[in-house]
Amino acid sequence: MSDHYLGIILPKSTYEAMPELQGGTRSMFMIWEKSARELGMIPCYFRFFDQKPGVATVKAYVYEQETFVVKEVPAPKVIYTRVLDYLPAYRSHIKSLMKEGRVVYNVPNYDVEKHKVHEVLIKHDNLRDHLPETELFTINNLNKMAARYKQFILKKSYGEFGIGAMKVERVKKGWLLSYKTKEGELKQVDFKKTLPAVLVNRLRTHTYMIQEMIPLADFNGHPFDLRVAVQKNRNGDWQVSGVMCKVANGGDFLTNGAQGGTTYTFEAVAPHSHPGISYETLLQSIEQLGIQTAHVLDHHFPKLADLGFDIGITKAGKPYFIECNFISDYVSGLFEDGELLHDKWEAVFRTPIEYGRYLMDRI
Repeated sequence: MSDHYLGIILPKSTYEAMPELQGGTRSMFMIWEKSARELGMIPCYFRFFDQKPGVATVKAYVYEQETFVVKEVPAPKVIYTRVLDYLPAYRSHIKSLMKEGRVVYNVPNYDVEKHKVHEVLIKHDNLRDHLPETELFTINNLNKMAARYKQFILKKSYGEFGIGAMKVERVKKGWLLSYKTKEGELKQVDFKKTLPAVLVNRLRTHTYMIQEMIPLADFNGHPFDLRVAVQKNRNGDWQVSGVMCKVANGGDFLTNGAQGGTTYTFEAVAPHSHPGISYETLLQSIEQLGIQTAHVLDHHFPKLADLGFDIGITKAGKPYFIECNFISDYVSGLFEDGELLHDKWEAVFRTPIEYGRYLMDRI
């Protein structure tokens, strides 16, 4: 029976909220449930260390009679991890499970800095022209980028949701630093040669990198970029499962939903942002960049299956790879009241389950 259980490892906070998750035909969990059961699998949900090496069962949530209940089930042979914590203990735990023949996919890729990803990609001729110039933060690199560009972004080499990102732009009096407080308030500081205290303090506690700011296309006057879900499918091949358009709020420079941005389908935005270019042409160039990038990363990092690329696109329709997220759907705004907003995005959640079936068939 363990052949039919698909394990899904959840973050602790999501796992603890499961007793309150009741129904909704288009929630993330219900998409997983429908997809898995149509393929002859039963999803079971647990935390990272709930499945112990050498133990034939695991206590997990299973969906029964329209509710999630905790049951002891056979330890699944195929496991889809939704956890991104970069802890050495996770690496050791996964290795122990794999030694027993468990197949774990979408494994957290430890110590993968954004700058390291950039260094991997820039070695490939077909990708190099689609990468913004990126350097680790040093004073020399800051001076070099300041001489080359009128505006650029400072971002954590480790980080999610745009937290800690800052924009630097040239103004008449010198430079202007824009950043967000912990409370989400947008603030700005003028400076000339002496770096603002807020920047110095952040550099003391985090590794930052400097990235050329791509001149993004806009939607109704607001810049946007794209979250492109690139995932392994039922045949074990990479595909683009969804393209989500993240539009910055007001005068903000961050598009992330967690930073106040709004999410749309790219199909709805493209006729307004690129009236002279067909949606199909734009989509083809984005998908080509996404799949080429996934193939390169797949050779460098183990057990990838579910990637979310932030891709910027210029007004001329040229796509740029900005950064990689190791879970595809890290976008606020895909759901409202627990329900998926657009049918087009269902494949983002369905495809990794289909890949689980692909792996199960090969055990």
